[in-house]
Amino acid sequence: MVGIWTSQGIQLLGMPTEAIHTPFMSDRYLSIENARYIFNNMKNIGDEVEFKEGGLIRKRAKEVLDKATALLERLEKEGLFSALEKGIFADIKRPMNGGKGSGGVSSKGRNYYNPFVEIMKNGSRAAAKNDIPMLQVRPNALF
Repeated sequence: MVGIWTSQGIQLLGMPTEAIHTPFMSDRYLSIENARYIFNNMKNIGDEVEFKEGGLIRKRAKEVLDKATALLERLEKEGLFSALEKGIFADIKRPMNGGKGSGGVSSKGRNYYNPFVEIMKNGSRAAAKNDIPMLQVRPNALF
């Protein structure tokens, strides 16, 4: 119900045989049918319920939002990698040039090309508008 209330688009459904490697198809179907039933009957719950001004839930929501905002502002000043090294996230420190899995990291080849880097850095929405191709294949791009 919280997922419906907050307009979340992706839901995690439980099913009786989920503990086995491949749940039964009939259980998957049953879970989807149950979710549809709940979605159809609870679709307007957000229109019916309000939290009172100054109440416990609003106070807690404000506290969480304020802490998240403060963390993001600190990260903006600190930088992501420095914050990871200092253990700002969940008190878990991750060194910049080491850690688990660092042996599998290699340098980019001279012909390496990733079209998404430019889009992410520049905030370009051109790809979403189909102005540029999402994938450009270049010979020997991986070597």
